[in-house]
Amino acid sequence: MLGEVLAPRGAPDLPGTAYREFTTALPDPRGGPLRGDVVEVDLASGAVRVDLLTPPVVPAVATVPELAGRAGAIAAVNGGFFDEGGTGAPVGAEVVDGAARTSGVPVGRRPSPPAPPGEGSDTVVGIDASGIAHLARARFRGTLEVRGRSVPLAGLDGYAVPVDGVGVFDAAWGDAPRAPATCGSDTDPDAPCSADTLEVRVAAGRVVGVGPPGAGRLPAGTVALVGRERGAVALRGLAVGTAVTVGYGLDAVGAPPLRTALGALPLARGGRVLPGLQDTERAPRTAVGIAADGRRLWLVTVDGRQEASIGVTLAELARLLLDLGAPVVASLDGGGSTTMVRRGRDEDLTIVNDPAADPLRAVTDSLAVLPR
Repeated sequence: MLGEVLAPRGAPDLPGTAYREFTTALPDPRGGPLRGDVVEVDLASGAVRVDLLTPPVVPAVATVPELAGRAGAIAAVNGGFFDEGGTGAPVGAEVVDGAARTSGVPVGRRPSPPAPPGEGSDTVVGIDASGIAHLARARFRGTLEVRGRSVPLAGLDGYAVPVDGVGVFDAAWGDAPRAPATCGSDTDPDAPCSADTLEVRVAAGRVVGVGPPGAGRLPAGTVALVGRERGAVALRGLAVGTAVTVGYGLDAVGAPPLRTALGALPLARGGRVLPGLQDTERAPRTAVGIAADGRRLWLVTVDGRQEASIGVTLAELARLLLDLGAPVVASLDGGGSTTMVRRGRDEDLTIVNDPAADPLRAVTDSLAVLPR
């Protein structure tokens, strides 16, 4: 599928990275021209690291050049799917510097393609403490312990608390109100808001506030437990001063503990395209490829919705990255979000793809290559 690989544009590559653009033509009767950009990252070089760049709070967005420029990135692409037109919060999990930032929201509330059969909705592209890349799962776990009773927690800093659940919010949620997270159902964002909600705020192992879901940034060390329906019932009866224990986090499944992670849609494993991928709609796409040993990473964007490049389906995107040499492939957000920036030697950060959105779309996070 991959056609001509062109010489890199701009200044020479910085150590640990190799940039190329490519052009090809899709062969089927619906085919047309295609162009894209690739940054290949040598994670074993010692010259670079891959991190997740985010705005200061979870319900916020920024453009890829803004995020990458502030961090001094060598290269970056847009990150995961998000609540576009709403809070701007991610639909999937995020791990930054080894700590859970958000666990995402129920699958039915995600404006993103469903995972292929047999694949988990909590799939992430992650980097462990040794700098090895993985396509793994990030599973949320959390409990409230009080008077010998255990109340399960349903997620961290998500824009939708599951029906009958209890969500955790901390200072990373910023000033945004927490009550809207109790609106809608697990499958319908337009369903009515819950009629039964309760917020319990906890600090230093004790309840410090009880009332309706609030707003405003929580102090460092304070969490708000927001329950709806049966989750609210489980919190009811807790009074200010009650001793409680709150524990939560994201556990990596199929990988060591992850230093960096973001939600992604798996497309290929072991050099094989996964079954059931969307193969009808062509669009701009952003993807990540991972070498079998996890020591090499490919950041790829494919332009679309334009005369010079018609875009690809998810199935075509998987095959394209296999052609590039990546046996493990995952899709990030695409469409108008697809953006790649790059910095060469003695060169300012520039946008190297041709984004479909004008003005440039602000996104929830960015996967970036940084100098060590």
